Amino acid sequence: MIRFDHALAGCNIPVDVPRGPESQQEFFYRILLGVFSPRIVPVLDRLLEVKELFGLAGVVSVGENQLHHVLRMLELAAQLPDSLLAELQIERHHLVSSVIFHDLGKGSEIDDSFFNQSEVSKIEAPALLRQYHGLIWAEWITPLHDHVLRSYEIAERYKQPAPVLEAVALHHHVKIRSKTLELVGHVLSLTGVVQLDVYNHHPEQYAARGSHLAQLVALLDQLCAFERKFQLRLNTDLQSDQVEADVVRDLVIGITGMDDPRLQAIDISLTGSESVILLDLQAFGRFVKLHTEFEVQSVKLSILQIVRSLVRVNRDRQKRDLVALIGGDEYAIVTRVHDQEQLLEMVRRIALAVKARTEFDLRFGIGTDGTIAENFHQARVQAEINKKSHFLAE
Repeated sequence: MIRFDHALAGCNIPVDVPRGPESQQEFFYRILLGVFSPRIVPVLDRLLEVKELFGLAGVVSVGENQLHHVLRMLELAAQLPDSLLAELQIERHHLVSSVIFHDLGKGSEIDDSFFNQSEVSKIEAPALLRQYHGLIWAEWITPLHDHVLRSYEIAERYKQPAPVLEAVALHHHVKIRSKTLELVGHVLSLTGVVQLDVYNHHPEQYAARGSHLAQLVALLDQLCAFERKFQLRLNTDLQSDQVEADVVRDLVIGITGMDDPRLQAIDISLTGSESVILLDLQAFGRFVKLHTEFEVQSVKLSILQIVRSLVRVNRDRQKRDLVALIGGDEYAIVTRVHDQEQLLEMVRRIALAVKARTEFDLRFGIGTDGTIAENFHQARVQAEINKKSHFLAE
């Protein structure tokens, strides 16, 4: 019987684990679903069949708990539709098994706070794995790749089929082909930056030929590495919009700059001198008092989509304007436009569209000729002046 209090010891979760097989299993499921998407529910029972998996709870690499890493890969895998797997001729249960087994051989040798970088060296691939075409020419690095052999041996002990064994053996060395990358990139809404990062990552290492299953496991593994590198979660347009909102908030208050990796992750390039427009809904407080929270949030989201649709017409993706809801009823637009007449025309179009769809009027402020943070401050001051003059006029 797996002791979940031991398995979770490296996860930094302060919990009181109940006793008894059934209560522990229910508790374990509850912990997982508090962190991961319900999409992984179909594979939860499969996790309990592999006792070595929970040893990864005490292993950390590049700051990430390795049990969390495997579960995140399963979460990504669960988002792939059956139609995509059918096109790649991959059985879903093979994909799940490959993800579960691919890193089971990991131990303290991959903890980057433990080993000395001078001890990292290139060696030949282990003899047991040289049966896979091209692996003998791919760059094998010890101790970072040593877990691959141990993971392969564990998978063999569990009598995993040949496709799974190949995926485990090659997940750090298989060449990810453009077909696999494009299909998965489309389904997961990966930006061009992410796809280029995957395709060009260590070509001397990812040089072996392998099946679509092996390529897919290697791809999901690299996506998790990208998430660690940029400290964000990839995929889906909704998550991309959330990253945009977060980075705009940080830009306008001046706590981040043009080197913020989140900008690269959402495929945006800024100079740092973009203009800022601040839009503020009039009489929104009265609306909040008279409507449910669901209605309030729906209106705010609707206005956000209206603004985004109007400022991104005929604009190159990397140079598109950024929009975010930064307060209770305030929207910030970061734009390359500097001409006052053009900025006022943008505000006019947005105000007319918002009024027509929601009946709300907008007050606004515009900031130019400084940094993004300075322009935001200027826009806020102007919006406050407009607010006071509107009040006095009434």
